[in-house]
Amino acid sequence: CLSLNNLNLHHDEECGTAGHTVDHASSQTSHLREKPQNIILCDGWYGFPTQKRPRKERICAVSRQLVNFLTWRFEYKPNFPSDAKPCQVHLIGKDLDVEAVRDRIHEIVAEQFTNTPDQYDNQIIFKPNADVHEAIRQGKKDYQHENFEVVYLSPDASDTLPLLSRPPRVVIVGMLIDRRITSDRSRKRAEESLKMRAVKLPLNELNVREMCSEEPLNVDTVMEMMQRWWFNCDKLEDRLLVRDNHRGGVKDGVCEQEYKNCFLDAAAWALKSHRERHPNRTVHKT
Repeated sequence: CLSLNNLNLHHDEECGTAGHTVDHASSQTSHLREKPQNIILCDGWYGFPTQKRPRKERICAVSRQLVNFLTWRFEYKPNFPSDAKPCQVHLIGKDLDVEAVRDRIHEIVAEQFTNTPDQYDNQIIFKPNADVHEAIRQGKKDYQHENFEVVYLSPDASDTLPLLSRPPRVVIVGMLIDRRITSDRSRKRAEESLKMRAVKLPLNELNVREMCSEEPLNVDTVMEMMQRWWFNCDKLEDRLLVRDNHRGGVKDGVCEQEYKNCFLDAAAWALKSHRERHPNRTVHKT
């Protein structure tokens, strides 16, 4: 097993999957394949504390995690696949909670990003009082592709997301940002309250000593990982389209390994971002 500090990271410029350089012929043909709009649905229905100090801490923590993700995405933007659509981010929950997070995000942006505050406008869709199923129904209405799979991410789930294909178009992430980890909350929320499929990320495939699929990652890390994974799949599918046209087909085993590399590359880079933000606490489970 590798150490978490020794994950195999490849140059993060024009990088396809696990170090493959993007085939420029594929970027020239990518406009022929419409790229889908993926969605991260941030579930704030766990509720925020009512006492003043704990409530303020929760609002600040959730807001900071979302700003961290948006900041990373703006910095990574030059590496977006050609004509790719960055995922939509929706925040749902009680009206006062959602509105408080929205206001705090605006404050953070105004304080820390004085030169580029406009680029944060409209990057999160705030949906006060919208429940999960309502948000999903609206997403299906707006979605033009047939494959509209929805999963709820939970480190306590019994099922694991498969590596050998593109991940689901819609993932739900619980806004569980607490000083202490409470096991099984997101799984119960998904399977018992919402009657939805809960899955965990395939972190075991990284073969890293400190990391397992049951690791409760930070929200910003999960969001970056999913965005990178989707983008890597976009790049891969552009290359496969060109390869298929030029070579008359691609062997299934080759495709499966390349789809696996899409996740491994995304996870390694997202965990690197996490270590840089939190050098003293790179994992939660010990």
